[in-house]
Amino acid sequence: MNPEELNVAMVNALASNGELTDEAWRTALLAVPRHLFVPAVAWAEPDDAPGYLIDRESNPDAWLKAAYADHAIITQFDDGATEISKGPGRYTSSLSAPGVVLDFLELLGSDTNDRVLEVGAGPGWTAGLLSHRVGEGCVTSIEIDEEVFSTAVGNLREVGHRPHLVRGDGERGWPRGAPYDRVHVTCGVFEVPYEWVRQTRPGGVIVLPWMPRYEPGYQLRLSVGPHGTASGNFTEYAGYMLLRSQRAASPPLFEDDFRYRSAD
Repeated sequence: MNPEELNVAMVNALASNGELTDEAWRTALLAVPRHLFVPAVAWAEPDDAPGYLIDRESNPDAWLKAAYADHAIITQFDDGATEISKGPGRYTSSLSAPGVVLDFLELLGSDTNDRVLEVGAGPGWTAGLLSHRVGEGCVTSIEIDEEVFSTAVGNLREVGHRPHLVRGDGERGWPRGAPYDRVHVTCGVFEVPYEWVRQTRPGGVIVLPWMPRYEPGYQLRLSVGPHGTASGNFTEYAGYMLLRSQRAASPPLFEDDFRYRSAD
């Protein structure tokens, strides 16, 4: 199959399983081909099987098939210290699974001309989708890693999108572009940086993977109030790589018996 056919098949699968409900995102997915954001050598990470190396030169068909599969593609190990071809290391950057990406984008509820801050550009695919959806002049995407940032710039230029890409610490947001209507976070946090709330207009929305450290994370959608507060609710499960500044914290230890209870 060619990339166009694989892209259509991926989009149709997302629609059939209920993850794709907004036709505007269908259009964006078809207009911003995912394979253009997959490195020539990367690590495919299926949910139900061991990860494996994909190499466009040695096996282009397997590489292309993996690009449109509904699983993550790991694009960096150990902040770049370990080559992808050397096998798995600590996952530090990725192209998230299409279904997970779409879950967050639909939760974001963006519309044309919404000003969007994205925290964590990664390879640039979601910045490309957002650029198509709201307009590239409305998208600011911030990335802390120099190599990942440069890759995102090149990938987005190849597909013809030029959102505002910033190399910096996403924990601090980007106050020069504030206030934002939407904040889209692609890395996990266990404490929400208040700068994200401060830089979002009242009535705006922040979506992020909340990672409590002691169990898998959750999708969290926050609505910003008129007095500098934000509140919301959890939706589905979501496991993401942590924001760099929050990686080092150790998970809490439970020495005694504990129990679960439901809560709002």
